[in-house]
Amino acid sequence: MRYNPFTHHRFLTNAVIALFVIAFLLSAQAGELKPFADIAWLDILGEGGIVLMTLTWIAALLISRPPGKVTSFLVLGLGLFMFSASLDLFDEWLHQPTNTWLTWIESLPAPIGMIFTSLGLYQWHQEQYVLNRQLKRREAQHREHELVCSITGLYKADYLQDVLKEQLSEPQPLQLAAIDIRGFADFNAEFGFIEGDRLLGEVSELLLMNCRLSDVVCRYAGDCFMVLMPNTSAVQAKELVAQITSALSHCAFKVEGEKHAKFQDVTAALVGSMQGDTPQSLSSRLHAKLQQQKQQRVSHCEAVS
Repeated sequence: MRYNPFTHHRFLTNAVIALFVIAFLLSAQAGELKPFADIAWLDILGEGGIVLMTLTWIAALLISRPPGKVTSFLVLGLGLFMFSASLDLFDEWLHQPTNTWLTWIESLPAPIGMIFTSLGLYQWHQEQYVLNRQLKRREAQHREHELVCSITGLYKADYLQDVLKEQLSEPQPLQLAAIDIRGFADFNAEFGFIEGDRLLGEVSELLLMNCRLSDVVCRYAGDCFMVLMPNTSAVQAKELVAQITSALSHCAFKVEGEKHAKFQDVTAALVGSMQGDTPQSLSSRLHAKLQQQKQQRVSHCEAVS
């Protein structure tokens, strides 16, 4: 998720802008413009680069992080460092008289900013520790975020193939399940893609809640999810899949503007690894079994009607 610095972080954004403006006004008020020949362009390039990069880091934080203590510490710390760096930059353009108060103003904000930034980094470390524990179910100790589905927060099919290859090399019973949300295209057509994406996000969270920390959950295709269960017997896997499908089937999804909740119809398939299996062969057998399950359900519904 991306955040708007002028709406989600209004105070921090205004504070950073104010610090830069104050640095300029202090320098302009106390100094006189240097002759062109006295300007050290190499120093301007170096100090200007520091200011520009600090502002870039601040912008990246404001865009990518939610409001909170960690964001405030980091942005204010970098803002104070940028304030001192800006005064150094403007000194290259202006002759400054020997003013003790201006020297203090130029020197003090940087170390204070470093203290704020250090506090923010410590809080960030604590935050990441908690998030890493939550991400164990999604990542299986891997982290390749370009392979993450932006809608569900789960990894995509390519990532699953890499993990399968690694897990199949281990001497262990391995189970792979597919969970398909039936009628998802009709749901999108009736309620729109925004509600469809929200449904996929809710389904992803339910899957994670009903899986173990050792399991890997991926979004395989539009409305199809896969669950990789390492070191798991067929009996254990069947019980886990039954629990997952029950949870999804009983989930009362509230559509915006609708009085009644929508319940999902789920089709599931499960296969176990065999000697000589590859990620492609295991996935193909699972896909074939899922299609068979779908066809059996269609035939059953037609027979009943």
